[in-house]
Amino acid sequence: MSRLSVVHFLRANAVVFSSVVQIGDSQEIRLSGRALAVQRQLEYVDSREFPLAFPIFTKPIPLPPVDTEPVCRYTLHDCPLIAVHSVRVIGISSTSVVHIGSTKNVEAESRVKHIRQLTERRQEHASSRRSN
Repeated sequence: MSRLSVVHFLRANAVVFSSVVQIGDSQEIRLSGRALAVQRQLEYVDSREFPLAFPIFTKPIPLPPVDTEPVCRYTLHDCPLIAVHSVRVIGISSTSVVHIGSTKNVEAESRVKHIRQLTERRQEHASSRRSN
């Protein structure tokens, strides 16, 4: 039995970076995102400086073992509606989903590489404190 999603009000201020707002049923939702976060003490920007060739972006993600025991499920929907009065969302980001409805499969993957760059003087100071 399919159900109808009825939403009276939905406000999402921002939907960014491989994110989805889905109202209604879907067979499959696939989300994928890659991000490079660089924090620097000195301001310098060069988009060619960091290619996305880090192992974190290509390494296979290990999946948990799937239980092969069959699952028996009985669901009774007394009402053919999924009724939502109001949803307010500040932000949906980085491979996220807001879904009102049913879906069979959801697959989401987010990979983030964080890099911190400090000035040499600060690094030397930290090294001398460690040796003392």
